[in-house]
Amino acid sequence: MDTVRSGVGLRLIAADELDGNSRPDACVEVFFGPMRPADDPDAIHIPPPFRITPTELVHLWAEAECALGEVRAEVMRAEIAWKKALGEWYMEGRHAVESREPGSALLAGVLEALRKHS
Repeated sequence: MDTVRSGVGLRLIAADELDGNSRPDACVEVFFGPMRPADDPDAIHIPPPFRITPTELVHLWAEAECALGEVRAEVMRAEIAWKKALGEWYMEGRHAVESREPGSALLAGVLEALRKHS
């Protein structure tokens, strides 16, 4: 199966290309690479480019960084919670092994822990 690599690019528009433009300050062109729509994986879509001002570009970058920071923080919280749960499961299993709890009781405890955290 072939893959389509999407990407984002920027291009500073030359002054002669801005002649007659209703927004001459919108001198940064944002363009995207080909994408596959989720509802039709066989199709390839190339979104049209659009123009923005340098100030809008900085705002877009700042907002994207803020959103990515929130995603990173959430991922870290989830990873910490997973490690904590994994540690608890490890300790429960270790205690069960040390107490020589029968195998079926240990398995039932592990299954119950998995049900609680899924």
